[in-house]
Amino acid sequence: MDSAASCLELQLSEVEMLKSMYSEEELVFDGDCAPYLKILLNGDSLDDNTAELQTQIDEEGICLGFTFKILVDSHSAEIKFDFPKLYPEAAMPNVFVRTSGILSRQSQSKFRQKLDDFLLSLDKGEIMVLPVLDWVNEHLPGYVDSLDTPTETKSIGGGPCSFTRMWIYSHHIYSKFKRRDILAWASELSLQGFSMSGKPGMICAEGHTEDVEEYWARLRRLNWKRLVMKEREDVCCDSLDFLKRQFRFEGFEEKVFGISKGSSSSFHSDIGLLRTFLQEHNCSHIFELYFGINGDSPSPGVDTSVGEGR
Repeated sequence: MDSAASCLELQLSEVEMLKSMYSEEELVFDGDCAPYLKILLNGDSLDDNTAELQTQIDEEGICLGFTFKILVDSHSAEIKFDFPKLYPEAAMPNVFVRTSGILSRQSQSKFRQKLDDFLLSLDKGEIMVLPVLDWVNEHLPGYVDSLDTPTETKSIGGGPCSFTRMWIYSHHIYSKFKRRDILAWASELSLQGFSMSGKPGMICAEGHTEDVEEYWARLRRLNWKRLVMKEREDVCCDSLDFLKRQFRFEGFEEKVFGISKGSSSSFHSDIGLLRTFLQEHNCSHIFELYFGINGDSPSPGVDTSVGEGR
């Protein structure tokens, strides 16, 4: 049995154990987990289904993802797990804790760092969900106390504040799970900007500096072939009104620039439309930064090839 097949068997065994321990209200699976759950529900042999499921993992980017709903000092919180293809033998699970505002930003950052340290202390090859659940339930309440303390750096009212716009390059953005998280986290952190899926991938996030930095930290925790901050713009604002005038985008959305289906493994994006979009938002220099072409010159009307996958 190869490494991927061995990891898949371990993942299914771990999920089967979790399903026997938690109710459907406590443990909620992502919609894309249906192919995995079908095997468990029907008691099918993994050997008979490995090839088909592995194809879906490789071509469609599906993975085992689920959320635990917990209570922290009478407040609702969620612990989200995603299993990379080679978990648990050669990869760590992606773990995100959603606290719905019960932690201050500073406390959330400290808690995240401690959680990362704990994850790194675990041995690869061992199942990790139950140890992580126990650790979160034990340690998260200790970070709730600082919710009402004046530790936030974000200004309230008309005081000083800091604005950041960050431009991020990825070798590609195909995975629907990454695309989901990119949008969900931007909304959670009240960021504005956009993401462009395909190859290469582009993300622009703008907002309060601490929120943009938290966003960047979360993105880096995902598995990427390459992820680089191409440019960062920081502005010290003497008021929230001045900060609001720094935004170049409204809301945060995924942009599609004239994508048309090519072969079974590729589709094409019109980078001319991307350049026009950047020009409209006074960001022409970013086009040259990414593609080496002057962003203020007439649109080239050329396509870039991108492939589907993870």
